[in-house]
Amino acid sequence: MAYFRKTNLFLASFGILLWTGEAAGFCASVFETQQDHTLLGHVMQTVYVTDEFECHRKCIQNNTCKSFNVHPPRSNPIKKTCEMNNQTRQMKPKHYKKKIGSSYHGPVEVSCVNIMETNNQQKEGRCQPEYSGRQCTAVKKGSSPDFPAVSCKDIWKYTNAQKSGDYWIDPKGTGHPFKAYCDMTTDGGGWLLVMNVITGSPHYDQLSVVTSYRGISDYHSNKMVITTSAMKELYGDLHFKQMRFHCRKHSVGRTFHVVTAANSSGNAVVQYFSGLTDGFPDSCGSYVTMKDDDSELSKRCSEWNHGKSGKWSRTDKHWNYSVERLYNHAAWIPGPHHWDLKHRNPFECDDMGYPPSSGDFWKVFVR
Repeated sequence: MAYFRKTNLFLASFGILLWTGEAAGFCASVFETQQDHTLLGHVMQTVYVTDEFECHRKCIQNNTCKSFNVHPPRSNPIKKTCEMNNQTRQMKPKHYKKKIGSSYHGPVEVSCVNIMETNNQQKEGRCQPEYSGRQCTAVKKGSSPDFPAVSCKDIWKYTNAQKSGDYWIDPKGTGHPFKAYCDMTTDGGGWLLVMNVITGSPHYDQLSVVTSYRGISDYHSNKMVITTSAMKELYGDLHFKQMRFHCRKHSVGRTFHVVTAANSSGNAVVQYFSGLTDGFPDSCGSYVTMKDDDSELSKRCSEWNHGKSGKWSRTDKHWNYSVERLYNHAAWIPGPHHWDLKHRNPFECDDMGYPPSSGDFWKVFVR
């Protein structure tokens, strides 16, 4: 490892902080920022600061400081809490925990690279997991299992990703990431796909039931549905705020596409389908329609559930209440208009009993 000397110079760019020093060429240790996380049990000094940059300067000035946590203001509405650590998340991975509102800042050491690209380590292509290429440039969050994101929203927020597709996430921060599908374009992006059924695939009617949220990586099967308990597990790690329901059935010629509203009614829907509450949430006022929605369901919210009750879901104890909330009559008007992947055959999207055609789909996203 090349010699590295701390100086008081630091740079800030896109949430990355650099400690710079002089050695044989140009050496740097890149300071990563991990939002909603903290390193526990290794605090050597606590001070109060106005922002992360002040905390970073204080850490630089302390020879034993290896990383730091920043916590939001508590008693003092202006000052944040700066905790200087004598360890890093790489040194103590089991002590690196999720904490909403806080942020962890620590170095990811990069091999010395001089300006003329003559450093031997650079030529040999040896980089830390978060970096790649001849100059060990940063790998974007979620693009590698070595540098996963917490969620699709996390990727969208910190990398400005605009391409939908596979990304690596690790909601619990366990060090065991998995691939999931992120929709980065609809309604601002940042959506995690948790249920995906597309007709036309082999044996699509034989649903693949996900009982732990890690199973959502099976979305490629095009027959993936998720249980209420798996949704509860996911909510416990992500605390997502919104859900999006999207289905299309070509033989009917209509699309049901709604997003839960950013209000108490919308939150009640999220809580219900995540298994945190049992009372059927009100339908009217709980969602907003997307541009492609032309369903009867979205227009007639007061008729949902038992005729005129205006409630989401029908999955009571007689309909496997604790398991099938998202795919067994999540939304329905008795008789003509159902969202259903379980009780009836064929599957229904704003219809009752029309045969499916290839490419019909039912999807649920969270953000």
